[in-house]
Amino acid sequence: MRMNKQELLKLLSTLELDKEDFYVVSSGALVLRGLFPDAGDLDIVVTEKGLEKLKQQHDLKQKENGWYTVTDKIECICDWKKEEKNNKPELVENYYVQNLQEYYEFLLQSTREKDKLRIELVKNALEK
Repeated sequence: MRMNKQELLKLLSTLELDKEDFYVVSSGALVLRGLFPDAGDLDIVVTEKGLEKLKQQHDLKQKENGWYTVTDKIECICDWKKEEKNNKPELVENYYVQNLQEYYEFLLQSTREKDKLRIELVKNALEK
């Protein structure tokens, strides 16, 4: 079941994390910006502190790609280093979301078909 913006915001409100310890990436970031209609799940990048808190609250299962399954609707990865200059999440709807330029660069390198379909959408949003 895919989630629209209101459903994503509701799901985000259930996270017991400090907003400084995570940000939303992928289609969830596009949905929160109003650029995409819905997301299949909520993907977040967390700090070490955020990951530890999630581990206390949930039975995290690490996947082969390094991501963790938090719930059936939430996945996370721990690789947010706030000191990185090129990784500047933006505040949208009171939550930090992936920088559009960073997401665009990821899309250009991706081989997944669903990512290729989003390239033009993100490129147009960057040009506005």
